[in-house]
Amino acid sequence: MDDTAKLHFKLVVECPNEQSPSDVTRGHVSVDGKKIQDIELIGKTEAHEVEFELGIDDGDHTLTVEHTYSESPQSALVISKIEIDEIDLGVLTYQGVYTPTYPEPWYSDEVTAGRPPKEIIGEGKDGSACLFMGWEGRYDLKFSTPLYEWLLENI
Repeated sequence: MDDTAKLHFKLVVECPNEQSPSDVTRGHVSVDGKKIQDIELIGKTEAHEVEFELGIDDGDHTLTVEHTYSESPQSALVISKIEIDEIDLGVLTYQGVYTPTYPEPWYSDEVTAGRPPKEIIGEGKDGSACLFMGWEGRYDLKFSTPLYEWLLENI
């Protein structure tokens, strides 16, 4: 019996804020640490689809969207939708974790002032906030295959 599934991934990302139409926001998508596709958004964007197919063994996996660069502090990389095999994960995406990379000296100043920013956002505790990557950082969604078993366990 073959324990490898071919999954079709579709992510919709956007950059809702900008200071100028030429502002660049970059990132990439990976699965289990393997970089799959780069993301580059210029200016305020509607929706940009990232699609790929991947052969994946049964077991635990991590889908990662990394926000690596924003030209403007007003920019954000926002995940609007994640589909696997044409199934919109919807609120299951809120189970993901966004780990921001806060800039210095801002981070140290906030900690010193007694307002430490959250180290992680998500795990089902912050609603859709984990999908809005205002700071550079990474969003990780753990899932497992067979996919339908994971969906049934988590719905």
